[in-house]
Amino acid sequence: MKARLNQHDIEYHVEGPASPGAAEILLANDTDLTATQPWAAAGYTVAPWLTPAENATLREGLIEVIRTAVRGAGFDIAADWPVTDYHRLVGDDDARHLAVVQQTTTCPLAWLPLPVAALEARVAELCGRPISAHNPALGRAQFHLRIVRPRRSDNNPLHRDVWIDRLRNGINIYFPLAGSTADSSLALLPGSHWWPEDQLTRTHAGAVYNGAQYSVPGVVASAQPLHLLRPNPGPEEVLLFSPYLLHGGAVNLNEDETRLSLEMRFWAAE
Repeated sequence: MKARLNQHDIEYHVEGPASPGAAEILLANDTDLTATQPWAAAGYTVAPWLTPAENATLREGLIEVIRTAVRGAGFDIAADWPVTDYHRLVGDDDARHLAVVQQTTTCPLAWLPLPVAALEARVAELCGRPISAHNPALGRAQFHLRIVRPRRSDNNPLHRDVWIDRLRNGINIYFPLAGSTADSSLALLPGSHWWPEDQLTRTHAGAVYNGAQYSVPGVVASAQPLHLLRPNPGPEEVLLFSPYLLHGGAVNLNEDETRLSLEMRFWAAE
């Protein structure tokens, strides 16, 4: 399937049984946490995140979580090992990469270096309403640390999170930890959170994307042009975006840096 990313043509391959969606707009019947904000039409914003001291504490603490996971997968690394060298350490050994990723995909809030209330309060400011990290469908809160090696299939296919029902009605953040650049940061399609489902053909369940298996369904065709961009938040910024937006589907194009990020979801506080 062909798309445009930051004005460059890209092509990627998604496999799996697929069909067009229904003639409905999912967000029309769900909670839109962007609704009252000036960035609601785009579905995302890049904004200042926490204080500089809090950002540093969050970043450095989560990088240490990643180092712990790397050691847990059997690697002997120094205390100050640079996480952007992850691809040099793991290479193309997908089994050992998976051993790391399994420790960083579903992280408990106890691993956060800051109280979750600090993150909830800032997301609430950006959304203009009370916010909680507690997922009402799961009955718990958690976060994800994404590790994307350069030029590998470590990033999800183009998708909406809300094709998994337990992720509906929320809002997402992307906070760069290391190696996040204009060539590697998360890609999304502005305004696509209001596209009808029948404009997209997607896999029924998970998808094989560029040879890698993912649990999220992936887009295989679109009736509308796919013009993606990378908002590329800086080290003191956060990308806040609707999970109804199409996002993913773009590899890390850094020459020699792994991209690492905090990805976390929030819902309206009850």
